[in-house]
Amino acid sequence: MGYNTSNAALAYDMNAMPAYRETPQAPVAPREQRTPRFDVYTGAGRQANQAVSPVFMSVLKTFCIIAAIFMTIGVARVALAGATAQVLNSNAALTNTLEKATDESSDLEVMHSVYGADTRIRDLAGAYGMVEPSESVTLDFSQDAAAGASSTTAAQ
Repeated sequence: MGYNTSNAALAYDMNAMPAYRETPQAPVAPREQRTPRFDVYTGAGRQANQAVSPVFMSVLKTFCIIAAIFMTIGVARVALAGATAQVLNSNAALTNTLEKATDESSDLEVMHSVYGADTRIRDLAGAYGMVEPSESVTLDFSQDAAAGASSTTAAQ
């Protein structure tokens, strides 16, 4: 097992390195690198690209108009779908209410016919000890009503 790179290996090495390797040399000046050649042209410079093409502006305006129309149609479709859903929900609620009212009406008609039956009323009256009268009196006010109406028109 040898440690060739440690300080101990260098200390036991019989062929030690000399104190000075070579004579120091002067530093080398940096080498100049060649840059690519470029040509200079005279012209408008930055101002040359300031104007926007009229064709580009017309295309941009057309695109914006089409996008606005598309968005308007989309909003209208969503609003129409929402209104339709709301109307359908209210119609369903109204239908349920009508069905409940119809059921309750038929139940009330049945109860009215049951509770209003003459035989049931007679049976209840008999259970309470009531009896039918042996004689009855019929009052006729038709002549008096006609006389009162003619006297009212004469007074006017």
